[in-house]
Amino acid sequence: MSKYLLFAALLTFLVLQNTSKAGDDALLPDDELISEEEADSVDALTVFSAKIKDKTVYLNWRLLNPKDVSYFEILRHDSKKKDFVKINENRIERDDYFEKSLNTDNRPVYMYDFEDEPERDGVYYYKLKAVNSNGQLLFESDELKIGITGIRNFKVEQNTPNPFNPSTIIKYELFEASYIKLRVFDLIGKEIAVLVDANQSAGTYSVTFDASKYENLTSGIYFYKLETDRYSEVKKMILTK
Repeated sequence: MSKYLLFAALLTFLVLQNTSKAGDDALLPDDELISEEEADSVDALTVFSAKIKDKTVYLNWRLLNPKDVSYFEILRHDSKKKDFVKINENRIERDDYFEKSLNTDNRPVYMYDFEDEPERDGVYYYKLKAVNSNGQLLFESDELKIGITGIRNFKVEQNTPNPFNPSTIIKYELFEASYIKLRVFDLIGKEIAVLVDANQSAGTYSVTFDASKYENLTSGIYFYKLETDRYSEVKKMILTK
């Protein structure tokens, strides 16, 4: 056989080998085919946004192919501590997504959400953390800023003890200086007592309601109402004799 024929045969053999190798690669499972392409996109945060509706902050985020994430933490800046603190009581697991879809490259995108109900008007800053199964931080988002208005300018707590006999304590917090009224009513709306009727500065207060000071109060349900010039709130308490 001439040297030209030997060269042609060798060239044909090499072409067939390369064709066979390409065919073998095409038969690999999809996840193996895209693993190298997605290597830089695993656990990639593509969206972290917020909107306000009915005095609630709705946080949303999207993650591309969250293979290594075990759970998420939502952080909100605390002005008193001057740092971001975790606000989600229950762990947000990787499988707690509300929707899953494919992007234009047929890669899985997972969508998550979280609701926060701030207690007062103001500007709030949020961050998102993703943690793996070993407790190691995978990523932390940039801070997200959003302002909210229309929230009560006070917080009133449930009286303690409740039920009570004969006295109970009502605690409340004013987020700004306000003129307030704190009154007690019976079940049919008759005013029983005026506990506070004054201007007060921002701060935390406690007031005692002593049922023994008022005539003819029987066991039953009563209400206390805290009012400012903008908002009011009513809570129920139970007197037992």
